[in-house]
Amino acid sequence: MLRFLPATMLSMILCASAQASGRSDLRAGYDALLHHDYETAIALLTNAIETGDLSRDNLALAYHYRGAEYLKAARPDEAIADLDRAIAIAPSRYPTAYSDRGIAYRRKGDYAKAIADYSEAIRLWPDWHDWYLNRGLAYAANGQYQEAISDYDRTLYYRPRLVSAYVARADAFLRQGRKGEALGDYRSALRADADLFAHYPGVAAKMAGLDTTP
Repeated sequence: MLRFLPATMLSMILCASAQASGRSDLRAGYDALLHHDYETAIALLTNAIETGDLSRDNLALAYHYRGAEYLKAARPDEAIADLDRAIAIAPSRYPTAYSDRGIAYRRKGDYAKAIADYSEAIRLWPDWHDWYLNRGLAYAANGQYQEAISDYDRTLYYRPRLVSAYVARADAFLRQGRKGEALGDYRSALRADADLFAHYPGVAAKMAGLDTTP
């Protein structure tokens, strides 16, 4: 999903060149997005787009944010259409637009396009762990387990205690038959999250099958 950018990047949004009505709807839509009210956010962002008075950068943001909200609403085709528009307007400015579109493609089972979008997000912002984790999940879904493991390695470089990365890497090791490494990662995930088995119900059985300690 759309990740909220650091203050240095957020300061770019809502440019003053937009007229009041479109900008106010964009602000209100962004507030609804922050409060997880995606239906209200979609309606307000649609209003902002339809005013026709947003600056080019703010129009890209409106499509970007609405695409992210369509994603939350499980409407991936509409999400992709909006994110296409955002990227066409500002192809190098918002790496989260590529990441969100990658999520939409992954949900549709189009892993090649998802991988390409995550790769572009990484090119634009190479030190954000989410891009690597998401691309790794797409690689794994596409049967490219070694590429997935490399991306999980990178994720854990930036977030050394990220439970989801340990679990995903363990699953990839398991698919490669690397049982010792898989068990090690499941144990690392358990050390990082005492409630691991509640969050990942299948892990307990996997660990039991791998643990050969008498």
